[in-house]
Amino acid sequence: MDRMVIPFGYHFQPTDQQLIKSYLFRRAMGLPILPWSPILEKDLYGEKANPWDVFSDVDDARWEVSQESKKNKVSRVIYVFTRLSKVKTRIARRAGCGTWDGQTPKKEIYDESGKELIGFKKMFTFEVNKGSDTGQPRDHWIMHEYTLDGVLLERELKYKDYVVCKITRTCKAGGVDEPARPPPGSGHPESNYDHGNSTGNWNDINLDDLEIVDNLSYDDFLATLQQQSPRPIAPNMPAHGSC
Repeated sequence: MDRMVIPFGYHFQPTDQQLIKSYLFRRAMGLPILPWSPILEKDLYGEKANPWDVFSDVDDARWEVSQESKKNKVSRVIYVFTRLSKVKTRIARRAGCGTWDGQTPKKEIYDESGKELIGFKKMFTFEVNKGSDTGQPRDHWIMHEYTLDGVLLERELKYKDYVVCKITRTCKAGGVDEPARPPPGSGHPESNYDHGNSTGNWNDINLDDLEIVDNLSYDDFLATLQQQSPRPIAPNMPAHGSC
């Protein structure tokens, strides 16, 4: 049986450079990324693209609890690929009953040497249209969108409209669907593992099929995963309700 190598304490927290070069660029080139991907494919824009609807089929275990969570607030993070479309010369930012509204200018992202421009990063917040009754908790949604640019656009891309987005959802602590996870360092076997996988619930994985590797760097981890295939995981995707 193939084994999936997971470094002890692993969480998916890539740098801006890694998101652009190891994930978005490979997606735009039509190249395989990983045997399993921590990044979902979602349509974030359109008439039915309210964020709570877009992620309604995503298991709570796919959301990484952010270190920025506070005593009375919980922030969860998830990464997605999405495709942009234009209305005349502008990017269409409408999403259901609201709009992803730009909050910051584009920030240039350079490679590790600091010399080559590889992309841009921009922050958006989801703003509900005035007068809209969503019937949903007024959670705070933030999106950091990453686009390719500079030297990476000099390559022949198969898909030119892809971006990768980091979505952060913040809501009141203690929501009815808040997943009960053991705290890191508690000694529970699930306390030090990332809960993301692209085909089902992490809790369906038999820990006997995992090989724990200490002192494995992020780049080495990526390289190792690209050579391996995980055990098939049965889908288990309950609806995602209020936070």
